[in-house]
This record gives sequence, C-alpha cells and structure tokens, in this order.
Amino acid sequence: MRARHVLAVGLVFGVFIPTLSLALDTVVIGENGDLDWQGEGAAVVTTIDAEHRSPLNPNNLLVGNAPSDLIEFAREDFPDNILPLRIAAGDNIAVGTIDRGGDIRSPNVFDFSGTFKPLDLKEMLEELLNDDPGGELLAFARKDQNSLGILVLLNLGARFGVERIRIYPRNTVVSSPSTPFQNDYLRSYELFVNDGLNLTSENTPIWDPLIAETDNQIEVIDVPIDPPRYVQHMRLRATSPIDFEIDEIEVFGTGFLSQAEYISDIFDAGQPAVWGQLRWVEEILGDPRFSNLQIRTRTGTDALPFVYTRRLRGKQDAEDIPFSLENPEEEMTLAEYRKFPQEAGQTPITDARGREWMAGSVTDDLINWSPFSTPYPTDAANGPGLPIVSPNPRRYMQFQVVFKSDDLEAARVLKSLSFDLLTPPFSDGLIGEVFPREVEVSKDIPFTFAVRAAMETEGLRGFDTIEISTPVRVSSIDGVEIIGSDGGIVATHQFSNSEVGGSEDAFTIAGIADDRFAVRFPIIEEHGTQVRIRFQTNVLTYSTNFTASAQLSTDPGAAQTIDPGNATFLGEGDEDAFSGTTVLSPAILKGQLLGQMAVEPDLITPNGDRINDQGVVQYNLLSLSTPRPVDIAVYNLSGQQVRSLFDGFEANGRYSDKVWDGRDDRGQLVPPGLYIVRVQVVGDSGEAAQTQVIGVAY
Repeated sequence: MRARHVLAVGLVFGVFIPTLSLALDTVVIGENGDLDWQGEGAAVVTTIDAEHRSPLNPNNLLVGNAPSDLIEFAREDFPDNILPLRIAAGDNIAVGTIDRGGDIRSPNVFDFSGTFKPLDLKEMLEELLNDDPGGELLAFARKDQNSLGILVLLNLGARFGVERIRIYPRNTVVSSPSTPFQNDYLRSYELFVNDGLNLTSENTPIWDPLIAETDNQIEVIDVPIDPPRYVQHMRLRATSPIDFEIDEIEVFGTGFLSQAEYISDIFDAGQPAVWGQLRWVEEILGDPRFSNLQIRTRTGTDALPFVYTRRLRGKQDAEDIPFSLENPEEEMTLAEYRKFPQEAGQTPITDARGREWMAGSVTDDLINWSPFSTPYPTDAANGPGLPIVSPNPRRYMQFQVVFKSDDLEAARVLKSLSFDLLTPPFSDGLIGEVFPREVEVSKDIPFTFAVRAAMETEGLRGFDTIEISTPVRVSSIDGVEIIGSDGGIVATHQFSNSEVGGSEDAFTIAGIADDRFAVRFPIIEEHGTQVRIRFQTNVLTYSTNFTASAQLSTDPGAAQTIDPGNATFLGEGDEDAFSGTTVLSPAILKGQLLGQMAVEPDLITPNGDRINDQGVVQYNLLSLSTPRPVDIAVYNLSGQQVRSLFDGFEANGRYSDKVWDGRDDRGQLVPPGLYIVRVQVVGDSGEAAQTQVIGVAY
C-alpha cells in the first residue's frame, strides 16, 4: 500500500497527531479542489495509488489513473480538468498500438522454415508500427513465396477517428538506399476496416470494405477516409501472388476518442465512514447528443481491491490459491505475488515440501470490495448531487469515469467531482427488508419495511430518520414501531394522516415526495434494535426495489445505505432466503399495461363557479420498459371524438395531470349529457385501453 496524503492534523502538546473528522466533510477533486486528478494535494482522506490491469497481461497490475493512457490531464485549454484524448490531425495512431493492448497478426503465415520462427514473425509485424529510425532494416517480406491471400490484421487497441491509412515498402517514404525495395509494393490488395462495435456473436469483426485494388501502380498506398470514421480493426489482404514487402503501416487519426477510462485513487477515510453525496461538474464539447460520461463507485473494507493467487506448476486445472506461501493463514500481497514467475519457462518458487509454484490469476476482490455500481444518472451532472449507492459504512472508496462519444467532435469534460463523507457512521450496518414481497399490481398494498441496526462500535452516531424510495407517491403512512434487541416493543406511533410534520412524541413524517418519503422517530443507539414502518402504496412493474437510507436530523446531508437482507420475521410467508427490499408483481408478466383508470368527479358542471368545473383523468401505466405512445380523448355516445386531452409519450407511473373542462377541440362548451373518456397505451408487445363515463350538466 502506498499511502501519500495524510488526514488534516492538529497540534497537541507540541506533537502533530492525526485528528478524526467529527462532522460531514467534503472532498473536491479537480478544478479548485483539494486534490488533482492524479491524487496530489491535501484532503481529509488519504489517497492510495490506483492500479489497473495491463491491457497486455491482465495478471500484471499497473499503477496509474488512465488505463492505456487515453485521458488528457493537462490540456492547455482545460488545465485542471480531465477529458478523453483528442487526436491531432496527422498523428500516426498505429504507434503505441501494442502498449495500448492492441496487436498485429498475420494468421495465415505458416512457412516457418530454417531459422525463421513465430517469434521472428511477431517482431517483424510489430516493427511495422514503429516509427523509430533504424527500423527500416526489418520489413514484413513475402518474397520467393506464394503471397496470394496473405493477411495482415491490425487491432489498434481502441476506437479512433481515422482519416487516412498509408502502407509502403522500404526506401520510399523513408529513404533507405541500403534496402532498395521500393518496387516490392503490393500490386493487388483489399483493405477492410471495422469500428470495434459491429461484431459477430463470436466477437469477431464484421468487415467493411474500404478499397479493392487489382492493378496498383503506386509504391506508397495512401487511402484517404473522407469523412473520417471510427476504426479499431484493419484487415489487409494480398490478392496477387507477386512478391511484396511492407516497411510501415501508418494510421492517421483525428478527433476525440470514442471511449476512454479514468480510475481514481483509492480514498481512505481512516475508519468506516458514510460516503454521502456525489456531485460532479462537466462541460459539453460539440453536440451534446453524441457524448456522455458514466460515473461508478465502489467501496471496500481493505486497501486492496484485487486478489492475488498462486498455482502449482505443471498440474492440469490447478487451483488458484489466494493465500500467502510464506504465511498460509494470510492473504497474498501484491509484493509477494510479483515474486512468482508468470511464464512457463521461468524458474518457479519451491516450498519446503518441494512443490513448485507459479503466479496464478489476479481477480477482483468481491468479498472485501463491492463491484462498481451501475452508472449514476447522467442528468445529475452540474446538480446538487446524488447519494453514493455503494455499500456503507466502509473505510475505502474509489470511483471510475468512462467517457463515451459517437462523434469525433463531441466529448465531455469532467471539471470537478466532489463527495461527502461522515465519520463516525450512524451504525456499523443496517439490514432492511420489505413485506409482503409478492403483490397485485396497481393496487394499494399495506407494506411493512423493517430495519435492524448493528451498533457494537463505540462512538457511533445513531440515527433517527429513515427514507424509503417508492414507485409512486404513498397513499398513506400508517405508523412506526421500535422493537428492542430482546424483541419487546420500545415505542409505537400511529399516524392519523400523512401530513408532513403533523405528529408528536418525536414521531414525525419528515417528508413526502412522488418517489419517496421519510419518517422520524426517537434516536436509535442500541445494538439489535428494529424499526418497522407501515405504509401503503402500489407497484407498477414486475420488480420494484424499495431502496432506503438512514439519516440523523442533526447531520443533514448525510445518509447511510440500508442493505437488503433478512432483518426479522414479518409474518406468514416471510422466508429468510427471499428476504430483501424487492417486491414482485407476477401479473405484469401477463402483459397488463394500464390500471386504475378513473375520472373524478364523474359528473362535472362547467359553469365557472369553481365547483366540479372539470374532471381529472387518473390512470397507472405499467410494464413499460421505455416511454410509449399514450392517447387520451373524450367521445360522445355516437363514438365521435369531442376533445383530445393528450397525445404523446409516457413511462411507467401514476398520472393525474389531465383534466377535461367540458369543452371541445374548438374551445366550445359541449351540450349536457354523457361522454366517454378513453385512455389508450401502445406497449412493447401490444396495446391496452380503458374507458370511463363522465356526465356534463349545467
């Protein structure tokens, strides 16, 4: 572990000692921040150098924040920001292919006669991508051999904008009188490219023809690509048996990379912490439709997010063993792992029993570290922030940024990123579950959400608020129970209504929104205490996750994630193995798209007295993976359309924002009588409609 930046320190009796944060702290990275993008600076966290797998050997870890070096850290016009590499027009991107993890092959060269070996072929091909002086003495030559059909396959190692490809023999572009082979150029050839995305089911490129030349008379093959396009793979095929050689293959790029990755240093809070709000500021270059950046986080309980292993030499299907050879009861460290040879011909390490050990694989540590989260919503950029969803509390945190673009002139610039952390945490850990876990769709269901608190460490803050996400606005919040570690009821409260702040005895509805609510109760500080919250709402999809967090009213802005699991027994059918925060609605699988359609009131009197002047159309949309077409209209009893209320796209949700004021499409009041309101939705695999009668009177 290579820790660099120490916590803020205080002076006590003339000696500098680390001081623990006792409040919500914020760390800013990048522009006007505490740390730069490579971890330099000073903050309330310690930074540990980021490591990533080598693109050439996934068992080799490299130190750095930019795998394959595709990130710009010090661009002149963005000195404190990061963004994907932009290739200047005319830069030969073939150089650096191997370092990026790309390769060059000639898969149908098999005539390894005499002293010519496969390793010689590899060296010869890689020299085609090297622009250092002196390399002209070595070329990929097919002479006195059948050249027909010979292939050269190039993988650039990333998707680049390419504007030109150049291929030539010795003594042409680079003068080399000692190797006068300028006439040994390709007389007939085909050139194909692939963008790295258009692949077969076996992950092989589907080739796009670029040029087919049957009578080439030019020594230097120079193929412009206008307009430039994204290219990752190139395929050159000789279509003549005539001798040829290639001294260099040059690929000239332009524009922003299609994809680039940044991985932060590991942040060490010094103790388990609540990693709170995540915020970032970005700038858009070019058309915003063609670029985005994705941010993910992960948290851990130790400083090493990888597992290092060893395996017996020569044993088929040898097991990867993650324990130290020197101290078998401890996990292997990176320093020890690097002592083991990786190549078959290298000398193994022999133990006291005479067994020979080689390096095994390097894998992600999914016991002490969480996997990287799903990307945070891209529309949260430049906003107030989002809660970090990775497990809390944990001592270590790391984030990843993936820049993506579908246009050579479009990119995102990450100007700064900040996160909050709170030490000590509210609790050692919080387990939550919801019950029941299988319900009817689009009906108000009484739910119980239970949380069990682990509170064994001294100095924990405790918590007095729980916030629960809901698919739609709750119909009611009914009550809260607090149950002690012995199973006895400590306190209970019934809410008479769902008004925010409308309660007594420290029990309060702290907030209600369309997609969440929060309740407050006496502070929880005892290990094993349960909080049970009863509420009513309905679900609109097959699978609904009631995510939740705990908070403390005296520490606003900090929230500790409640992990799904078996918190307690909540009634018949509550099986431990299925406990969690996910609710299923099997009826959705039957294709139900529309539910609970109604018009209130069912009789309107649009006379301007503000009493029943209009009817509100209510409905639930279900089982929609993306926004789909919805049409809402009013018809007379003859089936003629009187008024169009809505014609657009909507997603899953509960809707009550359409009203009818008794007027037709021309703005005229309709005659008194009965009318029909129809809601129609076109789903992914069908359509559904419901109607409701409404009366008009004056």
